[in-house]
Amino acid sequence: MITFIMQTQAPSATATWHGQDMLLALASLELNPQLVLLGDALAQLQRGKDVTREQRSLQKRYGLLGLYDCPAPLVIEEDLLEHGLSSDDFVSDVRIISRAELLASLSQSTKVMRF
Repeated sequence: MITFIMQTQAPSATATWHGQDMLLALASLELNPQLVLLGDALAQLQRGKDVTREQRSLQKRYGLLGLYDCPAPLVIEEDLLEHGLSSDDFVSDVRIISRAELLASLSQSTKVMRF
């Protein structure tokens, strides 16, 4: 069963960092969580939008996912259109899906965490 970590807030929000901590903890346990960036959270991986906190880079910490076998973060096609973004605007690979595809995936999971 896939654990979904849904990030919904801007990079500077405290909840963003809590969500990332949970994501990295699950990844280190080899549970392969699925990161989903929604709305304002798109900026978390957007080029030129990195945020640092206590001398830690949000985007560099997301780069740690490359050390684990985690799937590429999901972004919603409709959110990209609304924000005028494409997959080239992100610092790492993302997988673009429709809102309907996300809802179908979420309906099959019992583990969804929202930050």
